[in-house]
Amino acid sequence: MKKFVVPIYPEFHDKLFTDSKNRQTKVYEFAKEFIVEGNTIKKVYISHSRIKAIKPGDLLLFYRSGSHKKVTSLGVVENVYPGIEDTDEILKMVGKRTVFTRGEIEAMKKPVLIILFRHHFHLKNPLRISELKAKDILRGPPQSITEIKHSSYIKIKEVGGIDERFTIH
Repeated sequence: MKKFVVPIYPEFHDKLFTDSKNRQTKVYEFAKEFIVEGNTIKKVYISHSRIKAIKPGDLLLFYRSGSHKKVTSLGVVENVYPGIEDTDEILKMVGKRTVFTRGEIEAMKKPVLIILFRHHFHLKNPLRISELKAKDILRGPPQSITEIKHSSYIKIKEVGGIDERFTIH
């Protein structure tokens, strides 16, 4: 099993992980609008990455970019669909588990990589980019999906406060 750090923009992080620590509730949520993609266990990450190493069972560590700049959440890959070009096929695969609207998906540059994953939990102690660099896990903020070594994952697990009962060795 491989481990990957996956960068995600703050606005998408907030939609995909509605239960994340320190997330501010949006105005439309007070009006009782339901964020479907944030309230599913199975979620979808869509990317233009051409990475071919991701397989079912691999771990995804989500790195929230922007002002937070930290690894926040962990998920496990269920399926990977590389090189998808047809908008209708994308929509059929992702359902309501994506942060993107139909119009945004139609406008996307294709092909795309679709990663279906199960969100497991948020790190008790999210790791800032400064810690990730100091511990030699990353050289800088990830610009694309980045594979990390198992030893780097162990460091994230220890510092991030990941409960051993919920981990994969």
